Amino acid sequence: MNPELVLFAIEAGVKLGRKVNEVLVDETAQRPLLMPLGELCGSVEEADAMRFFAVEHAELCEPGGPCFEIRDDNARKLTFYRAMLGAETGISVCSPDPAARRLELIRGLSVLDQFDQQFQAKSPARRIFGTVVEIGVDYFATHPEAMGRDSDARKILASFVAGLTEADFAEGSARQVLADLLGAALHAVPENAALVSDDQRLRVMLSGVTGAVADDVRNAVANQDEVGRQQLFRRIGSSLLRGSAAAFAGNVDLFVPNDESAALIKDTLTQVFDGVRGQEDLFTNDSLEAIFKSALRATAENAGLLTDKKVLQELVARTTTVLADQQWGRTFSKATAGAVLREALEVTRENIETIVDPKHPQQQLLAQALAAMAGSLSTKLAGGGSIQDLLSHRQVVDLSKLVLEEVARHPEQLLAGGGSDPRKAVLAQVIASVARALGDEPTLLTNGEGFLRLVRTGLRVTVNNADVLVDTHSANPTTNLLFGILQQVVSTVGATEDPRHLINREVFGEIIERVLPLASANLEKLLGDEPKLVAESIAVALELAQKTLSHRIDGANLPPLVAGLLVRALWEELDLDDAEAVKAAALLILRAA
Repeated sequence: MNPELVLFAIEAGVKLGRKVNEVLVDETAQRPLLMPLGELCGSVEEADAMRFFAVEHAELCEPGGPCFEIRDDNARKLTFYRAMLGAETGISVCSPDPAARRLELIRGLSVLDQFDQQFQAKSPARRIFGTVVEIGVDYFATHPEAMGRDSDARKILASFVAGLTEADFAEGSARQVLADLLGAALHAVPENAALVSDDQRLRVMLSGVTGAVADDVRNAVANQDEVGRQQLFRRIGSSLLRGSAAAFAGNVDLFVPNDESAALIKDTLTQVFDGVRGQEDLFTNDSLEAIFKSALRATAENAGLLTDKKVLQELVARTTTVLADQQWGRTFSKATAGAVLREALEVTRENIETIVDPKHPQQQLLAQALAAMAGSLSTKLAGGGSIQDLLSHRQVVDLSKLVLEEVARHPEQLLAGGGSDPRKAVLAQVIASVARALGDEPTLLTNGEGFLRLVRTGLRVTVNNADVLVDTHSANPTTNLLFGILQQVVSTVGATEDPRHLINREVFGEIIERVLPLASANLEKLLGDEPKLVAESIAVALELAQKTLSHRIDGANLPPLVAGLLVRALWEELDLDDAEAVKAAALLILRAA
């Protein structure tokens, strides 16, 4: 297909009107002769047809016979037999030998080109050519201003036709998909001016996209899923092209316009299609657009690993499986799944060296991380509520991003333990410990953003001391020392009177950020004879703030005061029961703060 030839045909169609279009379409798909002939004889019993070929005239299906090629295809034999009867009915000439007449008709019909066409697919190239012409005529007839020699629409159409050169759309499956893709290109690609101004890059992108779609549609036909895949591409056609164009135009140095780029785009999109197969409804058009863009960028920067070993497909498939898993309740939804998968692709792109082991590319650490996160969020609060009540859809995505980034930095530590139960992994136990420690009414101390802050603190502290802070032998987070430390903070703050309202959500989060690292680095006393030092330090600081030093303590310096008292108590430099010593130490701490 020559782009200039297609453009010429379109211009002619616009000038001459619908008649030229009808001629082109009629020329593309001519009706065969056998089927109309068969309609003349009415219904035919299959047994009669089989007896005709197997018993009465078995020589027809023997080697060298006119029907040898269809000897094993009963459906084709029936069609051929009906055509023969139809021809016999239409020829009202008496014959002294009906059997000989039938054999003559069979041999005559067998030499017709239309017989071959009835059982062979029409040329996909001709169908695509005719369909592109028809679409182009429709579009330019309603948008005559786009016919300028340098118009964006004209450039897109020329590049689109050139990109179809290698596309192998299956017979009868391409028309509507092609129409939707071209329509999406005409509306979406002009937004990327750099692409439109460079026909070569536009051609490379469209070639990769149409090639990937063609492969998927062809496989769908083979797997009897043609209708479902056509509906999918009709829904995401615009998203597919916008996402690809944005990635391509925004990373020119990565997508050098050549055959390798087209193959890269095609392979990437094919892996994404295969990865989300069966779960497409989990994603919106906008989220799929973002996914395609992230996948293309990730592959462009790490082509050898992500394409050669099909790591991208495995990543998308495993992650999508976790996102669609209903055992974790409502952790992920259609509103979050696409954004979470996109974050997984972005984290992979930025941390490929720690996320993917070239020797074991089948290990999907990010999918494991999301499964652990989902398992931890299914943990109930002390009062039976759900921590998910704290989180909006956006915060679920933010938490996923936080978890994925931390796992990318410390995969060995955070994914350790658990075995086949993701809830026992270190990552899951940290999140569950934070959730359970917040108690019955977490909103009194924090909110969704605060919860993310606590999780970040817990993860970063735990990676330095995971074997002591977390128990991976149990899915119950209350067995973790991390939970015990956090619970001391929550229970003390909740039980102590605070008429000055010093502890707001910000102050509570800062106290956790200061206390956890200190406790983790000085566990000897907490594991020994004074396990409640954290709670005692907070209680003493709050008492000073309400009474003795009420004019020296506010919400800003309360967290450093708590941390200062705790570190002195842990190092046995301060007896928290000695009021005078505590006051003196507090003044020094406040002066430094």
